[in-house]
Amino acid sequence: MRLSREFKIGVFAVIVIAVAWWGIQWLGGKNILRRSNIYYVYYDNIAGLQESSRVTMRGVDIGNVSDITLGRDSVKVELNIEHNYVDMIPQNSIAEICASGIMSGVEVAILQGDSEERVASRSVLKGRVKPDMLGALTDKGTALMEGMSQTVESVNRLLAINSENLTSFVSNLERVGLSISSIVEATAGNIDSAMADIEQFTSALAESTDNIERIVANFDAVTADVAERDIVAKLNTTLESLNGVLTTISEGDGTASQLLTDKQLYNSLTEAGDNLGALLEDVRVNPTRYVHFSLFGGAKEGGKR
Repeated sequence: MRLSREFKIGVFAVIVIAVAWWGIQWLGGKNILRRSNIYYVYYDNIAGLQESSRVTMRGVDIGNVSDITLGRDSVKVELNIEHNYVDMIPQNSIAEICASGIMSGVEVAILQGDSEERVASRSVLKGRVKPDMLGALTDKGTALMEGMSQTVESVNRLLAINSENLTSFVSNLERVGLSISSIVEATAGNIDSAMADIEQFTSALAESTDNIERIVANFDAVTADVAERDIVAKLNTTLESLNGVLTTISEGDGTASQLLTDKQLYNSLTEAGDNLGALLEDVRVNPTRYVHFSLFGGAKEGGKR
């Protein structure tokens, strides 16, 4: 059988309502998924007890306060206790309101009696407020207030002792603020000019965008031309040829190799160069020793000799 769309929507709505109702009950301290028993307790004063407050037995949570009703002469408190703990509550047990902590409020503690009979569901338990509970809360509050007062007094003493230092510190801060203000005012013109220069630079850069693009394009064209002409390969070939020539010179028997490797030839050339230099120096100092001339034909006679 095919279900209609309206039927599906109705079922979904019922489920949502049921879940919402269960959530509300759970937030109120009632868990409908667990079996529980209801007990009633009457108090003259519940000392700040609230719905959903804890119900404990020897420090263990066994339930919560599910309802509080103010009557003419007393306050009716409904306790919702889990079914697992029902057999642990004797008939002469006492539901005592006590403080669970300075920050945790109050709770109901079940003080177990010694009777062998157990309390039936929806029975009335004897209730009382712990005698020193209010006093304990008051003492804790008083201690807290005293501690706060001491703290405030300590702060006041520190402020009184260091009032001059604080005043000088504030004065220094004021002077620093004035100095910063004067510096800012003095450099305002420089800042404005710097900003103007930056704007001019950016505008000039924007105007030069075309030139930069042309330069980049020319560089790309040059690199492409170099790649097309295979200049790198030619340079490598030239270097290889030069390396071959140098190898031939260093390892061969030719004149260039002899000049580079024959030490005796090097010494002979060096000695010849030195002798030539000495000869030229002697010719410069004593030219008549090597050149003879005469205005009357003496040279011819000397030549005949």
